[in-house]
Amino acid sequence: MSTPQQLFQGFLDEQRSEYGRSLPDKVRQIEARWRFVASSGGEANSFAELERLAHTLAGTAGTLGFAAASQAAKALELLVQRAMQDAAGLSVLHPDIERAIGLLQESLPSAAAMPADVSAETPVNSLGKPEGAG
Repeated sequence: MSTPQQLFQGFLDEQRSEYGRSLPDKVRQIEARWRFVASSGGEANSFAELERLAHTLAGTAGTLGFAAASQAAKALELLVQRAMQDAAGLSVLHPDIERAIGLLQESLPSAAAMPADVSAETPVNSLGKPEGAG
């Protein structure tokens, strides 16, 4: 029989694994939002959405043990905040934001560094869950 602590640890491990599988998609969302922000000239709502995506990734990745991704997302978040505060922020910080997104991509854990159930080539359904999962 499992103790409550063991059950909770199992739950956390499952959450971490699921989140690890979703990290590349989350980074792709950030990249897509950045492309839209850059092409729209820094439209405020798009910038705010980019900041929210980076903020959410920074917090959740850190909580679930993906420290490098968390730190890279936090750096991106801070750059986006700076760019949002200054009318010239987009043009001035564009190269820095590009670099921060590159660092975010590089921060993703390699398949070898992830638990076996995270790196496995498990087909996922439209909800991003393993096939056969609810």
